[in-house]
Amino acid sequence: MRRRDLLSGSLGGAVASLAGRAEAGMAAGPEARRMEVWLARWLAAFNAADLHAYRTFVEETAPSVLPYVDDDLSVREITGGFDLVEVERLEAGVVTARVRDRAWDRVSRVTLSASDDRRLEDIAFAGAPALETISRLKADAAVAAIGDKIAREGRAGRFSGAVLVAQGDQVAVRAGAGVADEASGARIAPGTRFCIGSMGKMFTAVAVMQMVEAGRIRLETPIRNYLPDYPNAALAEGVTVRHLLTHTGGTGDVFGPGYDGHEGASAEPGDLVRLYGAREPLFAPGSRWAYSNFGFVLLGRILEVVRDRPYGALVEEQVFGPCGMGATSLRFADSRSTATAYSGARATGLKPLAPYVGLPAGGGYSTVDDLGGFAVALRQGRLVRPDTLKAMTERLVAAGASHWGLGFALRERNGLAYFGHGGSAPGVGGDLAIFPAFTTIVLCNRGHPSAVCLADFMGARLPQA
Repeated sequence: MRRRDLLSGSLGGAVASLAGRAEAGMAAGPEARRMEVWLARWLAAFNAADLHAYRTFVEETAPSVLPYVDDDLSVREITGGFDLVEVERLEAGVVTARVRDRAWDRVSRVTLSASDDRRLEDIAFAGAPALETISRLKADAAVAAIGDKIAREGRAGRFSGAVLVAQGDQVAVRAGAGVADEASGARIAPGTRFCIGSMGKMFTAVAVMQMVEAGRIRLETPIRNYLPDYPNAALAEGVTVRHLLTHTGGTGDVFGPGYDGHEGASAEPGDLVRLYGAREPLFAPGSRWAYSNFGFVLLGRILEVVRDRPYGALVEEQVFGPCGMGATSLRFADSRSTATAYSGARATGLKPLAPYVGLPAGGGYSTVDDLGGFAVALRQGRLVRPDTLKAMTERLVAAGASHWGLGFALRERNGLAYFGHGGSAPGVGGDLAIFPAFTTIVLCNRGHPSAVCLADFMGARLPQA
């Protein structure tokens, strides 16, 4: 739901690391030198002890980034700052560097663009592979290390959320840290509810595959067969259910000007189809991958037509009920048990955000306990048959270093494969990863990379079996 996937770097060694640029094939000369200086200036501002310095830097040198400065400040607080690993690209107007979180394992890339000495045109971020293999621990040692990390980062203000780790169906870690509501001072407990963002796509995918098992939905059938009045007839004829589940339909997003997904916005799939359905596809269906929130709204609408029931009612019946997910809902509901979402940083003033509204594309609310029950039900074949889950978690489509199956992301942590889904939006961070021998779940009331930092830490250290 964000323009940028915010990452991880430091001024220390920035200029020195550029000494080998000629040998690395990077450009030399005054234009490249300009970008070298910009990188050093940006890292110094980002890592400044006073976080207000970064906002001042952005206001003075990168005004186009101002809409995202609260996100950047949140990343600065969560990561503890960045340490520079290496400069990967240096040329006129552009520098790309690989950087590492100071408080976590995470590595990422930052790209700065500038045409002169006075103003940055853009600051772009992307993920990057881990630097080295981390030694896995025995189960007891891993559990102890995870508990210590949660407590330590919680005290430091770098983690605000709830965590569950299970080995099979046995819970090994269940913990919470941080503040659920700044106004009341309520602390986060293991049973606190959080907005789960795009993690809700898993529920939609499971409900669709249940209808595939029942013969009421077919993966290769165009959506026209289920939505005959779809506004763009050519798209409805070319896009299949499989395309929607694998994010290869070119159906685009719903978040942006005119729709932010917060309470008060429509949560009805039919309304969103009427609003966005006339658009042309972004590319020929099936020709490539591009993450699509609207694609899962369409899946929700297809389910409504097939079941002749509202999406909320059918997902309650088909997923939440069978898993015993009593704390899970599409709406914010009880504020006393639900963490408030925050943007920005505590050091510069956290900003409470309005609750999100749940869609087939995500945005609902849950707990680590309920999501743990969902994972157990998947493993035990109580939601879909084992052969269906196997089909859903096959590597069907490449997407950078990841792959996608039918509604699930397929990735690796420290060389060990898992399937699951994340959720990220302003004030929302979530991650569910199902490995062969264990499951990790993290929910946070801060945005990216709050959940993935701890999820990566755990996934890299837990035993393979």
